[in-house]
Amino acid sequence: MAKEISIRQLADMVKGRIVGDVDKAVKITGTCAIDSYVQAKVSFINNEKYGAMLAGLHNAIVLIPPGLAHLCGEYPQNTYVVVEDVLTSMMDLQDAFYSNLFVMRQEGVSPTATIGTGTTIGHNVYVGDHVYVGKDVSIGDGAKIMHNCSIFDGVIIGSNTYVCPNVCIYGNCRVGDDCLIHPGACIGVDGFRFEQDVGRERVRKWIHMGGVDIGRRVEIGPNATIQRSTYEHSSTIVSDDVKIDAHVHVGHNDRIGARTVIAAQTCICGSVAIREDCWIGAGVTIAQGTVIGSRAKVLINAVVVNDVPDGEMVSGFYAMPHKRWKHVYNRLRDEL
Repeated sequence: MAKEISIRQLADMVKGRIVGDVDKAVKITGTCAIDSYVQAKVSFINNEKYGAMLAGLHNAIVLIPPGLAHLCGEYPQNTYVVVEDVLTSMMDLQDAFYSNLFVMRQEGVSPTATIGTGTTIGHNVYVGDHVYVGKDVSIGDGAKIMHNCSIFDGVIIGSNTYVCPNVCIYGNCRVGDDCLIHPGACIGVDGFRFEQDVGRERVRKWIHMGGVDIGRRVEIGPNATIQRSTYEHSSTIVSDDVKIDAHVHVGHNDRIGARTVIAAQTCICGSVAIREDCWIGAGVTIAQGTVIGSRAKVLINAVVVNDVPDGEMVSGFYAMPHKRWKHVYNRLRDEL
């Protein structure tokens, strides 16, 4: 995609309708925020409360939804592109202007890398400096393994997956196609389970022999950890299109459903099932064995000890339906 586009090209890309100077000669070179607008960039508003910001702009190019199209007439000094879904259109433009900046074109195996016997490496692969790759590893076409990573025996890494510096992937783990694993992430680490013996003389470690199975288009944030499952021939599962933020802990035997988003510093204890299309806010703790239903939302810093039904939004300590928690919180606040 060209790095400079006209207003007409922009409208065609996002299937929008131009309101204002259709023949504006400016070449659009990227995107920006509405509250710090930069000339020759495109921004957006998606809420009436931001409309007043348009008054201070001149010759701006702004995406706007049909429900706010009346603002085009109130602030005619700008050019607008009316689109049905502003956020999707902005993400399309972000991809068009910037996605190539993050494509790594290096190929080949660094002379300082260690490659174990029986390992297969696809086409257009890059293996960086001081990378350790164990035996019988499979690295798909277009994958990039950056410096100082450790990939243990038997790991499978899918095509076009990026493994950023200082990542560790233990044996018996599979990473699907088109994934992005950020620096410092650890996948397949031993599960945290210890039991006191009968005489309470020592604390014994429960050895974990399973693996981790990561789907396609998964993103794993910096310093996140995903523990392997307890038993052989089983896996901790992270399904397609899951997005995991920084410093998230995913416990042994967990099953994370497709398209679920997990914000930073969340702790998911062992044997938790999170269904499809969930939102887990920052700093959440989810107790062992809990089930989070499809499309559920767990708000920031909640502590979840009971199952959450499909579509429910919960918050608080201990977590309960959000409206109920707000009611309880307000009563407590008034009584103090």
